[in-house]
Order: sequence, then structure tokens, then C-alpha cells
Amino acid sequence: MVFFLECVAACVLFTAALEALAAKRREVFVNDYPPVVTEKLRALGIVAEKPPARKSDILRKLIAVVVFALVIALALRRFNGITTFSQAALTAYLLWLVVDWYDFLVVDILMAPFDKFYRLAKVSPVEKSAVWFHCRASLRGMVLGLVFALLVGLIVLFL
Repeated sequence: MVFFLECVAACVLFTAALEALAAKRREVFVNDYPPVVTEKLRALGIVAEKPPARKSDILRKLIAVVVFALVIALALRRFNGITTFSQAALTAYLLWLVVDWYDFLVVDILMAPFDKFYRLAKVSPVEKSAVWFHCRASLRGMVLGLVFALLVGLIVLFL
């Protein structure tokens, strides 16, 4: 039951972080949209002709990984009583997978019809190229989750 509550909390925290970052400038996430969307938005002049630098995109995501690792490590230590590296890493990876799949299925597919960029580009979020783009991003996220899990495991050891 605790793990289920942690999964819900992690998804809510993830959604809140996305909304906080995108509240003023949705363009921050242009690299996270499929090319079929961004090409149409560029043709309409809605987003910059040149996409945001990948370097700043990677830095933004790295900062998020470190912040989430700290929060998850503290939660696992305090609420779950986890003190070993392997337990912390496994639980953190499972939480990461839940959030990764939530991002793919709920945020990128189910909530996309309500996204202003999808509406302006007149692209269906279930279009094959859009779904495949998000699926590949989810697979990369699963690999990144391994690094996240190791980081959480290390933080739990030092708490």
C-alpha cells in the first residue's frame, strides 16, 4: 500500500513540476514534442525556427533527476525504512518506471489533445509518428532510470 501511495505521489509531483516549468513558457519543452508537431509550429511561426539548445535541455533534465533523487531517497528512508543500497535502488527504479510510463501514456498521449501546441499544429497525439517518438523517449527514460536508481541507492546509504 505504501508503494502505491508513493507512486501516486511521484506522478503528482512529476505533473506539478511539469506545470510549474511550463506555466509561463511552454516553449521550454519544444524538444519534447514530436517533429511532426514542431515542424508545423515552426511553419506557422509559433515557435522559434531554431530549437532550444540540447545542452540546456539536458541540464534541465539532469537538475530534475538530482532533485527527484533527493526527494525519493528521503521518502524511501523515512516512510519505507529502507536502509540498504539494493532495496533503495530497486524501489527507486520501480517508482521511476511508474512515472516514466505515466509520462508516456497519460501526459504524452491521453492529455496531449488538451495541449495548445498539439491543437495549434492540428496533429493527433495518437498519430503513429508521434506515439513512436514518445515511445522512444520512454525507452531512453528507462535507461536513465537506472542511473537515477543508483543515485538514490547511494543517497540512502549516506543518510
